[in-house]
Amino acid sequence: MTTSDPLPPPIAGKRKFIASYGSTLLGQGLILGLGVITGVVTARMLGPVGRGEYAAIILWPTAILYLLSLVNQAVAFYVGRQAFTISEMATAVTAFGFVQSLLTVAIGLAVVHFTLARYSPTVQSLGVLFVLFSPAFVLCGYPANLFQGIPDLRRFNIIRVSSPVLYLAGLVAIVLAHRSSLTFVIYSQIASWIVSLGLGVALVWVHLSPRFRWNRAVLPSLVKYGARTQATNLANYFNQRIDQLVLSLLVPPQQLGFYAVAVTLSTAVTVFPQAVGLVTFSRGSSQHSGDAKATIGHSFRASLLWLLACCSALYLLAPFLIHRIFGAAFDGSILACRILVPGALMIGLNQVLYGGSNALGRPGLPSCAEGASMAVTAGGLYLLVPRYGYIGAAIVSTAAYTVSFLVMLVLTHRLLGISLRNLLFGGTTRAIPATPRGL
Repeated sequence: MTTSDPLPPPIAGKRKFIASYGSTLLGQGLILGLGVITGVVTARMLGPVGRGEYAAIILWPTAILYLLSLVNQAVAFYVGRQAFTISEMATAVTAFGFVQSLLTVAIGLAVVHFTLARYSPTVQSLGVLFVLFSPAFVLCGYPANLFQGIPDLRRFNIIRVSSPVLYLAGLVAIVLAHRSSLTFVIYSQIASWIVSLGLGVALVWVHLSPRFRWNRAVLPSLVKYGARTQATNLANYFNQRIDQLVLSLLVPPQQLGFYAVAVTLSTAVTVFPQAVGLVTFSRGSSQHSGDAKATIGHSFRASLLWLLACCSALYLLAPFLIHRIFGAAFDGSILACRILVPGALMIGLNQVLYGGSNALGRPGLPSCAEGASMAVTAGGLYLLVPRYGYIGAAIVSTAAYTVSFLVMLVLTHRLLGISLRNLLFGGTTRAIPATPRGL
């Protein structure tokens, strides 16, 4: 970095690593915990049909956002490597974000016109409103990515957590004001994004002091790295959401509501491995190969223990939790939740392997695993959803997540030099082979 654009002073290695785990685990725990709480509140406010309508409104615009979110991880990667100054990076992502916002709105308006055609005029209008403000969701990620790359994971997590905290606060205000409706739920979601974006920009301005500094090499570098990570991000996202996207087009809102609740509860167990995956990426990006592999192994073992304990408990307690927390109207979610639990375990372990692969400069590897998973998803949904509805979607999702994990294990062994034995028990790893083009 240039002397005119300094980074905050580093904290000692081990203490920084422990602090990173603590703050990121807390942040990820809050995000997923708040997601569960807001899921419970919206489910009780709206009922199965209203919860299904809410899912239909947000699913497709959010999918478009992820489709166009090309450079988020690249920002953190290049800041961490100190390849460009903070000012150069902030200038580049501002320009990229402007174009990204225009495309998001244009594509989103066309898509929701089709996907919400069979819903009521109120739902259609809310879908349009949601699209118009959706760029705020992805733009608030860029300030967080700048802090992630430093790495200042405390402020990174403050920005990430702010939106779900504000969303929950809005829902509570709606309940207290006795104005429970789908319209006010969408208003609360949009407001949380806008305020979170303002907070992120303010933190960057105060603590990083960026200036306008255009470097024409930044955007090509971001896009080049982002193109490799985006394949993985999209495959990962759509593998976890395509079931709901398809259901929003084929089944009644009530079934979509049942399935959305099952997904909300089952994915709650991934709080720890998702946090660990983020820290593994941030920490490993600045380590030598051997140290990064050791970090991956430690993260994998900790995540496995967490997931085995939590998934077992959730499988047993799913009927009680759904009936008591979401209400008897959502008892139709119980079987789907139990079917999704093994898949949640696979998702959690993959988060660690994906973060490790990205940290070792091999961001294309996870896309291979997700590509195999998508093939299973596409074929399975075609065969099972028309016959079994949302239960068929749950079966397909768990099968697809399992395939993705198994493929990633093979790639981790062959191309990263980390065997399953290394992941489970530690020990010496192999040297990383030469990187094939595109991986």
